[in-house]
Amino acid sequence: MKYVAYHRTSTKEQHLDRGITEIKKYCDENGISLYKDKIYTDQQTGKNFNRPRYIMLKDEILESGDVLIVTELDRLGRNKEATLKELQFFKDNGIRVMVLELPTTLIDLSTMENSMARMMLETINNMMIELYASMAQAEIEKKEKRQREGIEQKKLVENGTIMADQELWNLKNLLPTIA
Repeated sequence: MKYVAYHRTSTKEQHLDRGITEIKKYCDENGISLYKDKIYTDQQTGKNFNRPRYIMLKDEILESGDVLIVTELDRLGRNKEATLKELQFFKDNGIRVMVLELPTTLIDLSTMENSMARMMLETINNMMIELYASMAQAEIEKKEKRQREGIEQKKLVENGTIMADQELWNLKNLLPTIA
């Protein structure tokens, strides 16, 4: 069994440091040695899973019995359906996923003797993962909506349909006021 860590940022302008520090701290506090003492990273969108280091982890490094550590579920992916599909792949292949922001995923359920407790924690994990995956997708949809609205607003301003605040102020101050 090996522990493998993965972290992702959406763009190259964003810093990987926070996530890397969080993973290292967790591993140090819990006596976990990472595979090759590395944290695999990508700096690409979480909309899909076409990321070089993620693909390498999935295809070449992770195997049954291994543990994948991520800081937050949305660092794995932001598309709910695709993220749940990836998590199912890991489960089907005997790879445990630990999400540091979801404490119940940090418990190794395979060692629990009480089957009722294990089943309850698995159910809680599944519900929390579903909720966090939904929130990640909602966040990206909100950003895309704001971006579309901003582009439309810019087009209207450029076409002279909407005046900027400064233009409105100038217009108000140039026109005589009616008493």
